[in-house]
Amino acid sequence: MTQPSWTSMDAHCCTAMIYRPSSVYDVRQSLKLNGAPFGTVRVGISTVLLKSELTPRLQHALVFSAGAIFLSLLLSASISRLALGPLEEINRNLDDASGGGTDYAASNDGNHDEYGLVTLKIANLGRQMRDAKEIFSALKDNVDQLMANLQDGLMLFTRDSRAVLVSASVERFLGCPRGEMLGRTAQEVFSNRSPLGVLLLEAFERRRPLGQREVESPSGRRVQLSLDFIQEKTTQIGALLIMRDTESVRRLEDEIEMSRRLSASGRLTRGVAHEVKNPINAIVLHLHLLQNKLQQMDPGTRRHVDIIGNEIHRLDRVVQILVDFTRPRDLKLEEVDLRRLLEDVAALAAPDAAQHGVAIVRDFPKQPLLIKADLDFMKQAILNVVINGIQAMSEGGQLTITARRDDVMVVTEIRDTGSGIPKDVQEKIFELYFTTKTDGSGIGLAQTYQVMQWHYGTVDFETREGEGTTFRLRMPLAESGLGAAREVATRT
Repeated sequence: MTQPSWTSMDAHCCTAMIYRPSSVYDVRQSLKLNGAPFGTVRVGISTVLLKSELTPRLQHALVFSAGAIFLSLLLSASISRLALGPLEEINRNLDDASGGGTDYAASNDGNHDEYGLVTLKIANLGRQMRDAKEIFSALKDNVDQLMANLQDGLMLFTRDSRAVLVSASVERFLGCPRGEMLGRTAQEVFSNRSPLGVLLLEAFERRRPLGQREVESPSGRRVQLSLDFIQEKTTQIGALLIMRDTESVRRLEDEIEMSRRLSASGRLTRGVAHEVKNPINAIVLHLHLLQNKLQQMDPGTRRHVDIIGNEIHRLDRVVQILVDFTRPRDLKLEEVDLRRLLEDVAALAAPDAAQHGVAIVRDFPKQPLLIKADLDFMKQAILNVVINGIQAMSEGGQLTITARRDDVMVVTEIRDTGSGIPKDVQEKIFELYFTTKTDGSGIGLAQTYQVMQWHYGTVDFETREGEGTTFRLRMPLAESGLGAAREVATRT
């Protein structure tokens, strides 16, 4: 049979031909002399001879290849161990950081190698960090809102006495911007030139808490403060300072006491007015009957009867005022621009101001100040204060009416340049029937106090003898929702 040419086969085919059953390959070579063929040489080569020659070399090659493969595997294992060792450590650290508890192998879509696990764990840790960031951000917003609305001054210090939390009210006590205090130490925040600073610096230095102490702040306020050091087991990890405005506490106590007095006076007045009203009605009725019977009275008798009638009617009006003052009222709440209301009050008071030589100055913002109020009651309440201020300036002066927004509240200030309120009567001016005027009824300011309570507002004052008095009326803006919370006022 004809064998393929040896030179036309590749190494794989040549090896296969050699290890087939024994064959003889014929090799021919033509011989030439002077360019002319003169014979042919034929050589027969048996595959048995080739096999015996090639087999030892192939065996050596196989042994070498096996050794090379073994060394390669050993080297690969060593490199893999060196490369994956840190990944295993990273895996353990990621488990510790994420808290563990997640079956990553089950969620790795069949890819259980170290790189896949690390990728999954990093992704999971990233999600946890995002969630923690959202929670922290929400918590920070809540804390910031709480710190902004907190009336008491609150400061939280770290172990090294560095301020990390400061409420907005602290600015009022220390007279320093809140942002400048954050991150600073107690020695940098408090000055040893004020009684408050000396007391606190000494407490921080000795690491001893302070109970309820009343001291003067750098702003001149009387402050009630307490300092507690926070401990974890036997180690101090921080400090908490609380400052409270003593004047505000006392003012609140005074308001509560005033409300109690007004309530008691109201109950008494209702009873007395009811008992007095009936006899007055009977007297008026019989007086009319007497006048009808005595048609032909002499002038002197008629004058006495008319005086009795006029005084009885005046007494009846006084009793009716008392009844109206103590009776629960239905408030007709409507949205009112406080600026316009104050303009109306100023116009009503203008004739009285001109008579006393008083100039009325207005200072209102350009933006509306909308409140929910009973227009008539609120107008009368503010007018009472304005008239009081005008009458306090017997020799003339200036009455300034200002209005401004303060967060969700609106503040009206009525400032006169009179002689001020004597200290011995300051606690009584809102009491029913109290007056220092010979022709006063003692109802005006008590009525103002009551009307402000009906509208969830407050009224207070600051006065300096010889310099004048400022009345301050606070009430909620309409947008706060507080002004419309009560449709029927039952407080007295």
